[in-house]
Amino acid sequence: MKNAENIIETRRQTAKLIVDVILNKITVLDALKKFPKDSIDPSVKTCFHILVHYESDEELRKKDPLYKETQDDFLVETAETLLKGDPLPVNIIKEYKDFYNSDLFYPDKMTKETIWKRLRKFINL
Repeated sequence: MKNAENIIETRRQTAKLIVDVILNKITVLDALKKFPKDSIDPSVKTCFHILVHYESDEELRKKDPLYKETQDDFLVETAETLLKGDPLPVNIIKEYKDFYNSDLFYPDKMTKETIWKRLRKFINL
């Protein structure tokens, strides 16, 4: 039972980070610094990659208001799901599953320059 409670609490912590990003209270990089690093929950792991993609799409969001709106709505729905303690839908988890095998990187372990190099590699630039 305790493990289930931990998973739900970690989902809620992750949702709060996403909400803070949406509200521009913190940057994506700050959210990644605070991200639950040892979670075994696929929903939480997926959110890490969702935030990385969100950060990498910053220029596209500036150029395309519809894309920005769609991506922001997706983040809101993701946060709402996790705030309830629910897992993300299976299709979303599957969409990001290929990224799980890549190393998760955390900004507190790297310089900003290294992070951007990793992001570029991550999105194949």
